[in-house]
Amino acid sequence: MRSTITTDPSTSRRRGLRRLPAAVVAGAATLALAACGAATAETGSTTVAETAEVSHEMLSSLDLTSLDTHADEDDLTWDAAEEQSIDLADSGSSSSSSDVTVEDSTVTITAGGVYRVSGNLSDGQLVVAARDDETVTVVLDDASITNSSGTGIAVNSADEVTVFLEDGTENAVSDGSGYEVADDATPVAAIASASDLTIAGSGALTVTGTSNDGISSKDGLAILGGDLTVTAADDAIRGKDYVMITGGTFDLTSGGDAVKSDNYEDTDRGWVLITAGEFSISAGDDGIDAEQAVEIVDGTVDITESVEGIEAQDVMLEGGTVSVTASDDGVNATAATTAEEDADETGADPGAGGEMGGGESDDGSWLSVSDGTLTIDADFDGLDSNGSVALTGGDITISSADNGGDSPVDANGEITLDGATLSANGTEITSADDLGGGMGAGMGGGPGSGERPDGGQQPDSEES
Repeated sequence: MRSTITTDPSTSRRRGLRRLPAAVVAGAATLALAACGAATAETGSTTVAETAEVSHEMLSSLDLTSLDTHADEDDLTWDAAEEQSIDLADSGSSSSSSDVTVEDSTVTITAGGVYRVSGNLSDGQLVVAARDDETVTVVLDDASITNSSGTGIAVNSADEVTVFLEDGTENAVSDGSGYEVADDATPVAAIASASDLTIAGSGALTVTGTSNDGISSKDGLAILGGDLTVTAADDAIRGKDYVMITGGTFDLTSGGDAVKSDNYEDTDRGWVLITAGEFSISAGDDGIDAEQAVEIVDGTVDITESVEGIEAQDVMLEGGTVSVTASDDGVNATAATTAEEDADETGADPGAGGEMGGGESDDGSWLSVSDGTLTIDADFDGLDSNGSVALTGGDITISSADNGGDSPVDANGEITLDGATLSANGTEITSADDLGGGMGAGMGGGPGSGERPDGGQQPDSEES
């Protein structure tokens, strides 16, 4: 089932996601309900292309007012009489449903429906293998699943699956290390889905991704609520097509990216949208990373450790409280590149200079701050765009290297400062002309030379 949020085209921008109506955003706060309750899923859209050269053509051809996601309020509404029970136990799991099979320590749901799961599997697996046109809801009710040799919860087939966290319950899912999945369509993760996946409810869920990711979907991932603690060897939360978060509490620790969407093939996919929630993020790579776009409408996002705090081709910060600590750039807008382009860059003449040096041109990326509070502590640039930067609202405080060519705000294209309050390295900035680090700095100014003062490479990173 799919829901569509249509917004007023007059409020749209040339790039990026649509800001959700206030009523829609407010509705996200009601999603943590009891098992028989109802909730409403919200949606967003994005518009970026696989490479910068074609992005503007794609932007003009897409209908940005009616893009949709899989999340549907009907999936979170059911009659208790519809539920089937699954009782997990090392001594032998059981179910009230004939559509559930138990073979050794593997419990498999073979048909659509609502299944309430409780109990403990210290070395087993819950599998969803329904028809591709069926919807499955798994209600976790004090359930714990550990699999030493594979995925804890594996969604192999279904139209879409909802994992609902029962109010007041503690749930846990973890996988083993060094295993391989039989089907490439299923990710390697503690909770792995080959279908659209929704997580909702108000209970607690602890996920440990020992081998690779914590929660990963090869399609879309919508998180509508819950108290989530995710620790992962690679990415904590990943939705290949998109990640939409409308509420919840998140404690994310990752060896790779904490929140990630990496579909670069479809121009309306590869985005992350956050409309609410509280996030504590410690990432070995990026805090929030998307191939196409990241939009934060509201919520509290605290990225305490990262290489780059937020990265996508289009980054739009429209509200909430965001704080970033980064060993590279705080927020980075850069166009996605293909594997072939990456290979060309890797094999380039070492003396040719880095991605940000040597006359780099505007690649069409977009970084905007229009509201909210943004605090950045970065070892390199605070705000960095290979395209343009627009600071039209909000309260922005940046501490950055500000030496050797690294600047509080850096852009290959135009920098606009009009309406935002900006403090950079202890100095209040009132004009884009005072920034100095932008390639096209100045209100209304066109692209500049694109040359960093040191003409050098971005250290310790293949991406700009």
